[in-house]
Amino acid sequence: MKAKANNSRIREIVAEMSSITEFAQGSIISSSSYYTTKDGTRHKTSPKYKFQSRGCRCEQKLKHIPAELVPRVRKLIANGRKLEALEREYARLVTEASLAAQKKTAG
Repeated sequence: MKAKANNSRIREIVAEMSSITEFAQGSIISSSSYYTTKDGTRHKTSPKYKFQSRGCRCEQKLKHIPAELVPRVRKLIANGRKLEALEREYARLVTEASLAAQKKTAG
């Protein structure tokens, strides 16, 4: 019975993974600074946003993100994290199914 449930869940995961067509792997960092005007008052600048990710040799990559695109990029990052979680679950279930199939053929 567990094998049927696993196979069903594997099909669900594949369908979910194929529905995620846009994603990003990384994070958003923001930075602000302060400046002092001639009259001595301090002001904070509006935040600058950057998308941080890793390149093919694990080097850090930064790309400027306009403030109006930050919500969209956050959604892409959330999609990327969901895809990673689905991939881990898929790998676990397929491994279990493969080992169970080996036991059946050996026994």
